[in-house]
Amino acid sequence: MNETQTRTAILSRLRAGQPKGLPRARRPLSLRRQCLDAVDFETFAAALTALGPTFELARTPDEAKAALAAVVAKKGVKTAVRWDHPDLDAVDAAATLAGAGVAVLAPEDLPERVCPSLAAVDMGITSVAYAVCATGSLILAAGKGRERATPLVPRLHVALLPASKLVPDLPAVFEGLAKGPMPSAVNCVSGVSSTGDIEFVYVRGVHGPLAVHVIGLEWL
Repeated sequence: MNETQTRTAILSRLRAGQPKGLPRARRPLSLRRQCLDAVDFETFAAALTALGPTFELARTPDEAKAALAAVVAKKGVKTAVRWDHPDLDAVDAAATLAGAGVAVLAPEDLPERVCPSLAAVDMGITSVAYAVCATGSLILAAGKGRERATPLVPRLHVALLPASKLVPDLPAVFEGLAKGPMPSAVNCVSGVSSTGDIEFVYVRGVHGPLAVHVIGLEWL
């Protein structure tokens, strides 16, 4: 028996043993965890901060501006890159950063090779597509004016989180994304950048931000 005949014989046996159709569940399976119905900043912040990032709640635009200026001063931020996004406009982020003495790069200012340039930038500031209360995860959707490297390369990531973007779990994220055009990239960020790949030694900041700070926008 030559190679072709052998391959044909194997495939024939596999096809003969293949079941006709897969068994189906009698009722649709729910991926939701019913114990996590709470969708609020308190639930999200508890999960988020357990992973390393920090959180503060702003009840008004003025509180959000003050929170942004405070984190810039605390972290010694001198340079930043931002997204073009209505949530940033809602807190006048560009003017707030400029008032704090921070040189801000807009998306149109970025060079063709983004990552090497952003490695020298102190902070990336973005909004989020969703925030998962069950895991404290930030869902970041890239697109025009929302460079995917902005939250992933600078040493500090500041995320502005409207209350309307809170969802209970990951299935809710998929449902939301399915309602519109798929973004060019979707990142699920849980905690600060870290790895334990090398001899099981836990190290932070190897391939992303050393710190993540989330400012909740209660009025949005």
